[in-house]
Amino acid sequence: MKEADYISSRIDKQIQWYDDKSSWNQKRYKILKTLIILFSVSIPFLTGLIGETDPDMNFWLKIIIGTFGIIIAASEGIISLQKYQDNWMEYRNASETLKREKLLFLTQSGPYREHHNLQHLVERIESFTANENKNWMQYIKDKKSPTEKKKT
Repeated sequence: MKEADYISSRIDKQIQWYDDKSSWNQKRYKILKTLIILFSVSIPFLTGLIGETDPDMNFWLKIIIGTFGIIIAASEGIISLQKYQDNWMEYRNASETLKREKLLFLTQSGPYREHHNLQHLVERIESFTANENKNWMQYIKDKKSPTEKKKT
């Protein structure tokens, strides 16, 4: 395999994959956190309106406040369960690590100053991706419910 082929078919695709996953998790995290902030600051305002309006409006204000509370709790639970912020950071870090490795190789810098060959690049990149896969499998294993863990 040629240098350019490896870089485009392996490194660039891995960088793009990590970039996409990072962006996806960042978007989910920011959407849910924005909802939490907006609903949280609305609750005290809406609570202050109770008693100042007619009884029918008070009923609906209580329903809205309760719904906002449910949305806040559910959003925090989802963020905690799915670990959007952690995943966003992990994927971003992996992408930047691969970009750095590629740059070092292309500029014959750092570890490639003396060993500027494809074999050395492949060994470093594949070692990195194997470690990422190992960490991901451990994460999945740790995330299993106690019932699922007993089955394995």
